[in-house]
Amino acid sequence: MPKIEGNPRDRILDDSLVLFSEKGYAATTMHDIAEAAGMKAASLYNHFKGKQELFDALTERESSYVESTVRDAGAMASPEDDPHAYSCAKSQELSSLVWDSYAPFFDNARIKLFMRMLASNRYGEDRFRALYAAMFIERPIELQKTIFSHLVDAGVFAPCDIELAAMEFHGPMLMLMEQEASADHARASCLRHVEQFNDAHRKDA
Repeated sequence: MPKIEGNPRDRILDDSLVLFSEKGYAATTMHDIAEAAGMKAASLYNHFKGKQELFDALTERESSYVESTVRDAGAMASPEDDPHAYSCAKSQELSSLVWDSYAPFFDNARIKLFMRMLASNRYGEDRFRALYAAMFIERPIELQKTIFSHLVDAGVFAPCDIELAAMEFHGPMLMLMEQEASADHARASCLRHVEQFNDAHRKDA
C-alpha cells in the first residue's frame, strides 16, 4: 500500500490496515503494529490506548476516504447528494458517471485494501461483517435507490420497485468487487450493465 505522508499516527494506521488485511485482526497484536511502524510498543500506546481504539480510528479514516474519493470523481457519494446529474446526462455520459462511482473500488489500491480487510475478517468478527455490509452493500444500494427514485420522478425511468431495482443494479458490481476484477474488466462490464439496465427501465423502452 502506498504510504500516506504525514504524522506517526497516520503511519501506524497505514501499517495496521496492511496487517489486518494480510494477517487478520484477531491475530495481529499491538506489538506487531509497533514493529511494522518502526517504533516501540510504548510509543504506540502514546497514540492509541489499544487495538480497538486503533481499529475505530482506522475505519473512520478509511470510510471518509472512500466517500471523498468517490465524490472527487464527480459521482454521488452519499444518498443526500444531488442526483440531478443522472437525469440530465446523455446515454454515454450516464454510463461514464455510473462507472466513476464504482471506479475507485477497482483502481484505488488503498480502497481495495480496505475492502479486503473488512471482507477477510467478516466471518470471525461481527463488527467487520457489519462494516463491510454498510460500506459495500447497504450504502451503494441506498445511493442507487436515490438515483432511481429521481429518474422515475423525472420521467426517465418507468415506475418500478425502487429497492429491488437498486439491488438488481448493484448485485453484479458487488460480484466484480468481490472477485477483485481488474479495472478494465470491471469498466467494460459496468458499461454493458448500464446499457442493458437502461434498456429495461427507460420509460420510452
